[in-house]
Amino acid sequence: MTETKTTTRPNIVNLDELEQQAKKQLDQASYDFVAGGAGSELTLRANLEAFQKITIMPRVLTGIKKVDTSIDLLGQRLSMPIYVTPMANHGVVHPLAEVGSAQGAKKAGTLFVAPTGSNKTMEEVATSIKDSPRWFQLYLNKDPEINKQLLRRAEKAGYSAIVLTVDLPVLGMRDRNIRNSLTLPKDLSSPNGLSERFIAATRGLESLTAGIKDDLGWDDYEWTREHTSLPVLIKGVLSPNDAEEAAKRKVPAIIVSNHGGRQLDTGFGAIQALQPIIERVGGKTKVLFDSGIRRGTDVFKALALGAEAVGIGRPVLWGLAIYGADGVAAVLKHLQTELVNVMRLAGVAKVSDVSSEYIETNDW
Repeated sequence: MTETKTTTRPNIVNLDELEQQAKKQLDQASYDFVAGGAGSELTLRANLEAFQKITIMPRVLTGIKKVDTSIDLLGQRLSMPIYVTPMANHGVVHPLAEVGSAQGAKKAGTLFVAPTGSNKTMEEVATSIKDSPRWFQLYLNKDPEINKQLLRRAEKAGYSAIVLTVDLPVLGMRDRNIRNSLTLPKDLSSPNGLSERFIAATRGLESLTAGIKDDLGWDDYEWTREHTSLPVLIKGVLSPNDAEEAAKRKVPAIIVSNHGGRQLDTGFGAIQALQPIIERVGGKTKVLFDSGIRRGTDVFKALALGAEAVGIGRPVLWGLAIYGADGVAAVLKHLQTELVNVMRLAGVAKVSDVSSEYIETNDW
């Protein structure tokens, strides 16, 4: 990690330019760790390109003067249908790590999903954003006692939901990290449960997933639900069949995601999975989305295809790298401002009114 030079006044024109600013500040390995995807990064690019194949059909003469971006999500009131999706090792880009990202989400009035692979404890994160919406993302460990401890800690720390990530039986082949011989800085640890008994001595790529259970099945989801009083969501769903099974099991919400293109390469853009899943589950479970959101237009399109809210990943870390917690807040508020603009131009007053009526999908 290079030394960060936090500026007090975030200045964001768009999130692509923000990434280029962060790239100049970070060392190559740190930048690649965040920016990179699996293999030839075809899935990574597909996530972005798929949004370009969706066009917006605006309505006019609607008489709308103001729009409201606030939503209720599983009992949490959010200022926008945009939240911080879980990502490991925020400390690679800024010393505040996940505490800075969480504080930024709080400043923006929205949800922070704390990762298992955090460089700050879940308690540190929770304390830094008291009375602010927060969920805890869980990678199930091979040791069930560690999982029980994590669930108890999350409950005690005031997290209101568990997000079980299920699309990482093994780490994707991430060429950039291999090329850079990536190792985590010695001052970074994973105190939430990728415990020291599992952390590889090399602190290399294998340490990122050391101890994670690699043979997940539906019985593991049921085990998790049995061992916590919190609602348990599933993150990493792309198949309508998996979504239908989740609905049958009364999973409160699923997150349509391909891990930002960091796992399986040569896949389709994650947004392409959204509508078939919405159609299959038929409202029996809530559906969230992440992977590839860079513009307010992207947020609008995901909402129009049926998502309740969208998670933001890499841009949050670019904001954190340059501006600290204020940068994270600025990224989220920038997307909110863009969403307001799109909604005004499309003729939609409320998030709940955004529907497939306002979009067309082309050449999928």
